[in-house]
Order: sequence, then structure tokens, then C-alpha cells
Amino acid sequence: MSDVRNDNEGYRRFRKAMNDGTLEAGMVVTQSELCELLGLSLSPLRETLVLLEEFGLVEIKPRAGIKIVYPEVAFIRENYQFRIMIEIFALKSFGDTVSEAWLADMRSNHEKCRISLTDGSPFEAAHIPFLELDGRMHREIVASLGNRAILDTHERLQENIRMAQRVHRRPGFRGYLVDTVDEHMRVIAALEQRDVAGAIAAMEAHFQGSTHRTFAA
Repeated sequence: MSDVRNDNEGYRRFRKAMNDGTLEAGMVVTQSELCELLGLSLSPLRETLVLLEEFGLVEIKPRAGIKIVYPEVAFIRENYQFRIMIEIFALKSFGDTVSEAWLADMRSNHEKCRISLTDGSPFEAAHIPFLELDGRMHREIVASLGNRAILDTHERLQENIRMAQRVHRRPGFRGYLVDTVDEHMRVIAALEQRDVAGAIAAMEAHFQGSTHRTFAA
């Protein structure tokens, strides 16, 4: 099964433009401006806009332009709720099959990540490995279902939440990342004990904390 996000060059360019600040949440642009910013001709742009509108990332305003989504409370809550449903469902089966090697690898990498976030290292040097580890842990839990459609949807939800976190980032963000590492470690600890119910409770608490941090940031 193909992933329409990865099959659509315009979508990939849109996400990159959001990540590097070429496009900003809440801004309004014309079709011609968006063509120039994304390096697309009009026909592929229109195909991309259909996808972006379907995913709730843009709003087409007749005679006004194209509004890039601004991640308000409802946007953040909806993406978190959907993501929580997927991950809790996945964790129920993952917890029964997770390997000792996966747990040891995750524990070791989280411990290293926590050190880099608390030892005074430059933020970006600590932030990039954190993002990679955070994404990998959640993605591999969901990937254990062996369902490409669910995994593709989950990755899109992760992208949306990351965008919201960038928009709402405030001073103290490093501390929020440490909190996330600690919450992950509680999930890992429960899985090490083969306590699936405990791992699910720890994951739910993690998402509650993450949702609060995004709103409060």
C-alpha cells in the first residue's frame, strides 16, 4: 500500500517549508506565491492542495488565498486523541512480544539522551537525537501491528504534533524534553517487568503530560 504523503512531492515540500520556516502557521498566501515558495507549477500544486486540505493543514479561502493551519487547541487535541487510540491499541500486543534487546536498546539510548539534555550540551546537539529517539520508540510500537495504513496515519499525526510543538515552543522547552524522557522510561520499565497494563497506564500518563506541555508551552 502506497503512502500518499510520500508519493506527493508537493506534500513533502510543504512539510519541509513548514519545518524550516519558509511557511509559517497562520499565514495566508496566494496560489502563485505558494507555487514559488514550494517550487511547483500550478497543476501539481492543485493536487497537493487537495491533499493538504483533506489533512486539515490548509484552508482554501475564495478570493482571499490559502491559509496555513495554525495549531489551536482543537487541532492539537484531535491529533493527540487519534494518536493515543492507535498507540494504546498497538501497545496491548507489543507488550506481549517485545524483545529484551529492544528494551535494552531503548533504555540505553534514553539514558544517554537524558544526560545530553541535562549536562549543559548545546540544545540542538541534544534536541536532534531526542527527536529521532522519540519518533523511533513510538513508531516501532505502532509498526509491530504490521498495518501500513495505521502506521502512515500515525506518522502524519506525529508530524502534526511536532508542528504544533514548534509553533508553541517557549522558554523551558529543554525541561519538557527531560519530562518526556522520564515518561518514556516508565513505559520501558513496565515493559521490562512484562506489565502490559502498567505500560499502558504509563503511556496514557505520558500523553496526558505531553498534551498539557503543548497547551501550556
